[in-house]
Amino acid sequence: MLETALTSAEWILNTDAAGVALARRLAYALDTSFNTGELKEVPALAARFTQILAQLHLTVETRTQGNKEEETNGLGYVTDYLRVFQATTSKPKPEFTNRGASSK
Repeated sequence: MLETALTSAEWILNTDAAGVALARRLAYALDTSFNTGELKEVPALAARFTQILAQLHLTVETRTQGNKEEETNGLGYVTDYLRVFQATTSKPKPEFTNRGASSK
């Protein structure tokens, strides 16, 4: 499963190699613990494995958080803000007259 997730994650680069290697080691350690029945270390391994997956954006929570950031990147605000400044037809300005001024 981990290999499938890593293959599908287009955002993982060569600079993430250490995190990917650690995720693979933790996945192997978890598999070994389950296969041998030594479950004492499983909670700690699972917690660390989940942390690494989150750092690589391979958890549901981190992927949906990324989508929220894209959705709220401010473009909606800019559009609403600029809408305030769009030209609208306005009433004609009143003309002022000089009442009481003497005409020569």
